[in-house]
Amino acid sequence: MLIDELSHRVKNTLSTVQSIVWQTLRTTSDPKVIREAIESRLFALSRSHDLLTREKWESAGLLDIVHDALEPFGVSGGRADRIAVTGENMRFPPKSALALSIAFNELATNAVKYGALSNAAGSILIEWTMETTPTGQRLLLNWKEKDGPPVTPPAHKGFGSGVIEHGLEGTIHLDYRPDGLVCTMDIPLPRGTRDG
Repeated sequence: MLIDELSHRVKNTLSTVQSIVWQTLRTTSDPKVIREAIESRLFALSRSHDLLTREKWESAGLLDIVHDALEPFGVSGGRADRIAVTGENMRFPPKSALALSIAFNELATNAVKYGALSNAAGSILIEWTMETTPTGQRLLLNWKEKDGPPVTPPAHKGFGSGVIEHGLEGTIHLDYRPDGLVCTMDIPLPRGTRDG
């Protein structure tokens, strides 16, 4: 039984790695950009695996997922005090935790390169609530950047959007406001999600 479970996890991980490489190669042909993007995404995947290992691969709390995914971005340059996170520590099963971790890594990477964390004044507020609807419970999450440089929509849909929409079966809306990106996620809470 343990070997079957390990085999299942390895196959899922390799499938995620394959998706990371394929999506990255689809968006650019610059070898340096490809290498940096793949490394960043694999480090995010590795950090989320570490978090799940600490939790015995049962589930991970959303606060823990966010803090773990953003840790590399907050430590350097004194950015930690510019990122505020509010919400209950809902627990997510491993597949959802991995997808959320990668999505937060993508948002943070873009904030450092182009958004609120690319200057000295910008900040990010990450907040979420759980909503009960006739079709079940949903996570409504907002990533709000402010006081960043003017942002413009990218020419193509990013890897993080694809992770949310396909990996979590949710919807993501990106609003490129003059002073910062606002990302709204509406995700059906998977079975196995519970308060932390």
